[in-house]
Amino acid sequence: MKREGICRICGKNGKLTFEHVPPQSAFNSKPVFFQKSIHLHDKESYLYGKRILSNQGAGGYYLCKSCNNLTGSYYGESYKKFAYMGMIALTNRIWASKFVTFEYAIQPLNILKQALSMFMAIDSSDQLLNLEGLSSFILNKNSKALPANLRVFMYHTATKQVRNGWGMARTEKGTHFLGEITFPPFGIVYALNSEPTRNDFFEITNFKDFNFNQTAQARLAIPFLTPKTYIPGLYN
Repeated sequence: MKREGICRICGKNGKLTFEHVPPQSAFNSKPVFFQKSIHLHDKESYLYGKRILSNQGAGGYYLCKSCNNLTGSYYGESYKKFAYMGMIALTNRIWASKFVTFEYAIQPLNILKQALSMFMAIDSSDQLLNLEGLSSFILNKNSKALPANLRVFMYHTATKQVRNGWGMARTEKGTHFLGEITFPPFGIVYALNSEPTRNDFFEITNFKDFNFNQTAQARLAIPFLTPKTYIPGLYN
């Protein structure tokens, strides 16, 4: 059966291909149960409260072939290597510590663009598709023009509870407009026109300041968190 619709990165209508979120090579090749925003927030939908079984791994038919191939070829390998290093760091962590500290050799801009391409893929609201400059930031491998009202953060996690969603959360800090992708060894969070739900996230927004394929050596202290529910932004 052909899957057709609007590509969530370029906005063109046509045949859609399956996009793994995160990339298949980043430990996302086995069947998983996951929930999207409609399962969490839309009480009028028959899908509310249910889960999806994906035999291909977490993801869906979100992107056209061109955008899928482009983002995968530009950024997928960099994210895979980051995930593998993150899994080593997580496996060897000191469990009494709230942060996982590890020496990384990474390609920061590539990783940030892969993360944002995943967020665009899962965003059925089109708010990221309609965010001026974001699509071109991702599709132009050399662009550093990340929209100023968008920030991106990370944390370490070992949870088996996969989060691929977006929405709004309220905390004592206020109202937050966010998206979250949780798939070990990392959780990734964006905050749009608002503060993040926590102060201890590791922010990667400044990864935009690096060049495409530029490698950086850095000792990163990334917090270890366990999601509380399927709803983005809440942790134990």
